[in-house]
Amino acid sequence: MRVSDAEISRIAVSLHMSEAAFIENETEVSPDRKGLILKSREDGSCVYLTPDNRCMIHEVKPDKCRTFPFDWVNPDSFDVCAALREHAAIKPEV
Repeated sequence: MRVSDAEISRIAVSLHMSEAAFIENETEVSPDRKGLILKSREDGSCVYLTPDNRCMIHEVKPDKCRTFPFDWVNPDSFDVCAALREHAAIKPEV
């Protein structure tokens, strides 16, 4: 998940970390080498998800997270996101 400078600042403050410490410990260079992304777990899931799939940094989460799944999904989103599977299973009443 790519993060902007403003997002890095917000998240670092919420975690009581300096921006430098946050960048060093919680991010890595994106595959395209054009920015920083949040580190992921080995299975690709976000390190800020609790065991019950709740966001530990909900109040300051990156904008990209805020728009999921309405503006974007990954090919494996349904595999890693139980909430998305549950949302897709809900059919509106006609």
